Amino acid sequence: MKRQLMALVAACAAGATFADPNDPQVTLVSAGQDESRVLKIAYALDEPAIVTFDVKTNGVSIGAENLKSATGDLNRLVAATASGETRMIQWRAYESWPDHTSHKDGQFSVTVTAWATNSPPDYMAIKLVGEDRGARTFYPSADWFPGVGGVTNDLYKTDYLVMRRIPAAGKTFRMGSPTSEPARQSNEILHYVSLTNDFYMSVFELTQGQFKNVVGSEPTTYSSYSYEPTHPVDWIVYNSFRGASASWPNDGHEVDSSKNLYTFRTILNLPTLDLPTEAEWEFACRAGTLTGRYNGTEYSTSVADIAWVGEGRTQPHAVGLLKPNGYGLYDMYGNVDEYCLDYYAADYATEGSTVIAPQGPS
Repeated sequence: MKRQLMALVAACAAGATFADPNDPQVTLVSAGQDESRVLKIAYALDEPAIVTFDVKTNGVSIGAENLKSATGDLNRLVAATASGETRMIQWRAYESWPDHTSHKDGQFSVTVTAWATNSPPDYMAIKLVGEDRGARTFYPSADWFPGVGGVTNDLYKTDYLVMRRIPAAGKTFRMGSPTSEPARQSNEILHYVSLTNDFYMSVFELTQGQFKNVVGSEPTTYSSYSYEPTHPVDWIVYNSFRGASASWPNDGHEVDSSKNLYTFRTILNLPTLDLPTEAEWEFACRAGTLTGRYNGTEYSTSVADIAWVGEGRTQPHAVGLLKPNGYGLYDMYGNVDEYCLDYYAADYATEGSTVIAPQGPS
C-alpha cells in the first residue's frame, strides 16, 4: 500500500542568479556596543532588499549559532531608506555569546548584505500561524534558523513552511541511471535534462501540523497512530489536493479553487506553489551527485542514515530526523512516497537524449 504526500515547490524568477552584495547598495553602516553588550548596527538601503548580517572577529565569522539573538531590520524584505535615514539591527551579544567580547581593540567587523528581491538567500520560512501568517523570513543557511536544532526544530515542521532555493537555472544533469547500476529498472532511461529556472522546494515532506495550520482540519493519518504534527501527511489523493478540473501541463499551474493546494497558495501568497515535476524532484534529490544514492554511496551500501526503510520501519516517522542531502532536503528517500506534478510515462526520453525543462505527458 502507498502513503502519499507532497514536497512543495515555488517558482523563482527566470534566470535568477545568486546574491550580489553590490546590488542593491548598503551604505552608512556603523556599529557600536553599549555597556549591556548590545551591539547596535545602523545601515542605509538604496532600494528594497532582503537583509542579512554577520559579525567577524579578527576577520573570522563568529558563526550563525552565536548571532541568533539579533532583532530588527534583518532576515526579511526591508524597504529602502530615505536620504539621511538608517535602519537598525540589534544583536544581544550577552545572550548568545556570553563568554566573549565582541568589541576589543577594534578587532571586530560587521557585514550587512542586501540580497536583490529576485535573488534571495537560500532558505525561506513562511509563517503558518498567527496574525502575521504568510510573513517570510530568509536565512543564508540552515545554521541561521533560531531555536535549538536550527531548521530541524519542530517549530519549522509545523508552524512554518521552510523552503530551500534550488540552483537549477541553466543547469544540465543526468537523469535516470546507467544500465550497470544495481537494482536498476528498465524505465530509468539514462538521459540529460536542462532546467531553466531556480525554484524553492520544501525542506521537509508536508507534515500533518502544517496541513492543519493551513487547511484547518486534520489530514487522514496512518491507521496505527493518531494525529502527529511532525509526521508527514499520508493517504492523500492527487486530485483531492490539486483538483481534476485543470490538468498539468495543458492548463499550466491552474488548480481547482476548492482544493487544498489553492488554500495553501492563497494563505501563503504563493500563486505558483505546486508539486515538483519529476525532473525538478530528481534534480533536487540528487543535489549534484552521480552515485546511486545522494549521500555518495551506491545501492550495495546501507541507507539507514538517510532513509526510513527496511525491517522494522513499517510506518511513517517524524520528518527531519535523519541526514539531509547536499541541498539540505530531508527524507528524499523512504518514509512516505512523494507525488510529482507530471504523470508517469514509460517513454519519458530516449537513451542519451537531452530534454529542456520537461513537463511530462499531456
